[in-house]
Amino acid sequence: MAPAQRSQPKHTTTRPDSVRAPPISATKITKSASTSRSKLNTRSLNTDSKPKPKRRPVRPFKMPAQPSSSQAQPSSSSSTPAMTPPPRRLSILEALPVELIEDIFLYALNPNLPRASLPIAAAVSSERIYRVFILLAFWEDNADHREDPVGPAIKKILSPVDYDHVGKLSWQRRSKLQAQIFACKWCTMDRILKQVPTLMALNIRRNWLDAGIKMEPEDRAALERFMKREDDSTLSFRGTGPILFHFAKLTGLPRSEVKRLDPRPFHTYEMRLTPMAEVEIASETSRIINTFPVLSLCAVPDKILRGRKNGFTAEDVAFLEMLRITSSNFMHSGAKTSPCSDTYINRVTLHEGVKNAINTQNFNALISLLKFDEFVFRFREANQGLPVFYTIPSEHFVLLTRVGRENPSLNHAFFEALLRTSAESVPAASPEIIQWAVDNVRHAQRDKSVYAQINGRFARWLSDFMVRLPDQVDFTRHDPKLQLFTCGKLNINDVEGCGFYEAVLLNSKREPFGNWTAESPFFKKNPWVERAGTASLSR
Repeated sequence: MAPAQRSQPKHTTTRPDSVRAPPISATKITKSASTSRSKLNTRSLNTDSKPKPKRRPVRPFKMPAQPSSSQAQPSSSSSTPAMTPPPRRLSILEALPVELIEDIFLYALNPNLPRASLPIAAAVSSERIYRVFILLAFWEDNADHREDPVGPAIKKILSPVDYDHVGKLSWQRRSKLQAQIFACKWCTMDRILKQVPTLMALNIRRNWLDAGIKMEPEDRAALERFMKREDDSTLSFRGTGPILFHFAKLTGLPRSEVKRLDPRPFHTYEMRLTPMAEVEIASETSRIINTFPVLSLCAVPDKILRGRKNGFTAEDVAFLEMLRITSSNFMHSGAKTSPCSDTYINRVTLHEGVKNAINTQNFNALISLLKFDEFVFRFREANQGLPVFYTIPSEHFVLLTRVGRENPSLNHAFFEALLRTSAESVPAASPEIIQWAVDNVRHAQRDKSVYAQINGRFARWLSDFMVRLPDQVDFTRHDPKLQLFTCGKLNINDVEGCGFYEAVLLNSKREPFGNWTAESPFFKKNPWVERAGTASLSR
């Protein structure tokens, strides 16, 4: 039978909810209720007085529960620091000695391998590894290793890589490797520039010294001094030897067939050097000239051509000029043969960089981009030495009339640079160009300074030239050799060229414009001869 419920007294004091005790078990409630009821009945029998309100009985103490094993331990957050996870175990590759990781890295020739893990990156991130990657990527080995094995001097230069095992890289593989290197943070102008003398030594070794060319003792001594960077007063060397492999390669015939057709045991050669730029070897016997750029540049990265959002820094322009000169993308003044370029340039990206240079008024970046673009376009290998009609986007001229008007002399220099690149690209019916010319003529009438008068004469000639421009374009499109300018050089033998000289240059006491692709501050800032102590490159 269930126990009767105990009635609550009228005058009771309830505990607040915030301190109300938790409920007691059913057994304890029954026992407590029975005891209280018996005491109340006894008191009511002994006295007839009105019962006084009784205090609510106190809940009996509850024995504390034994803490669990997890609760018995002290809090880790209060007494001990947080436990760090155990270190990750190294993989089989990461646990190898550094020398073996370097060998694997050089065999794979994958610059993305260091991104796999920090231990691998630490093992292969060294200057000697960067050096080997640059040499393998930018040196073009033209020889056939089966017929022309690599000499010990070249193997020593390319150490620690085993060049016999790696072998010469194809153009496609070098192009991919160059793109990967340019994308690396460690690829800087200084690191590439530091290897330019070594790259030149590799070309001299492979295509001249190791090819069996015999020289007179004085020529040999002069070449040794040059390769040690002690003396560059002698840049032309003569020698005799068998038909060179790179000349035989031009015929497209096997070496044995070339020797059968030309059984002469000795040929006479001349090697002409352009320090930090190229090695040129001419066969006086067969009248063939081969040019070997110091830096065999497959393609120019878009990020270098486009520039930054805020324009080109001085370092960006220096990097661009270094790539242009060391890859031999320029024409020698008085060159006897038509040059050739196998460097790829994204012209859309390059002319985005031209707009960037105009908007930020960076003259050095502008002319460097224009020189690079014209040379590669005119003398790319696919043209096979034939002249091509070269133009640039006409909007460059229009953009220039809107930028830099507050500085007439600089604005004139920009316009003149665009004109020397391609005069036939001037928009003949552009109202902006006409207004720009009129403004410069009026400015020359008010200002008698030298710069104002030069601008005025140029503007007058430009106004007349725009009238004859449609006929000039039609004429030179059929005969590109008669364009007003080629590589910055004025075609003074043409009627238009003669008129430009008389109207603009002669009255200003300026010489006719010559080839400007060979002009670069790179040569002055990076001389071949250095102070004593430079390591030898001939060993």
